Amino acid sequence: MGGEKILKILEKVSEFGGDLMETIEAILTSGYGASLKKIEYNKSKISAKNSEQEEVRRERKRCQNLIYTLEKDGLLKRAKKGGKRFIFKAKKGKEKEKELKEKSRKNFPKKEYKVARSENFSIVIFDVPERERKKRDWVREVLKNMDFKMVQKSVWIGKIKIPKEFINDLFKLKMDKYVEVFEISKTGSLKYLI
Repeated sequence: MGGEKILKILEKVSEFGGDLMETIEAILTSGYGASLKKIEYNKSKISAKNSEQEEVRRERKRCQNLIYTLEKDGLLKRAKKGGKRFIFKAKKGKEKEKELKEKSRKNFPKKEYKVARSENFSIVIFDVPERERKKRDWVREVLKNMDFKMVQKSVWIGKIKIPKEFINDLFKLKMDKYVEVFEISKTGSLKYLI
């Protein structure tokens, strides 16, 4: 490293706070004679990149810890085949998965309702947040079972009278604020949809 670069590093190090290595890297990538503003800009880019890499490392470590815990509990196993490492569910893991799925199913009302045909169209529109994904999937499954047709993922239409049990279950699941139900008595151009 030439004397000019060493001088530049020594002059600028005291002007910058934070990580010394990021500062040196910013100075070297900026080139000799670069303005303080350019060096600060390059340092912020390097710092952001390092921060992102650190977050990826932390997330990877959390994942490894979770896998280790599941492995220690006997739910997962590791194997090597053809030089590659694999993780698979152990017998205990399969049983636990089945148990958790059954428990999850019990938390939701039934998916089958007794439906009656109607002369009018019913339209069900819902906007369920991502954190309530299981509830959203439940609504879609119920509407499909009631023979509604999907117009869009969250817009369904059918000549079905909405069962009161379904409405009550929506309230029990606290989904009433996410679901809107309309009944159309005059068809207009809607008659061409179904």
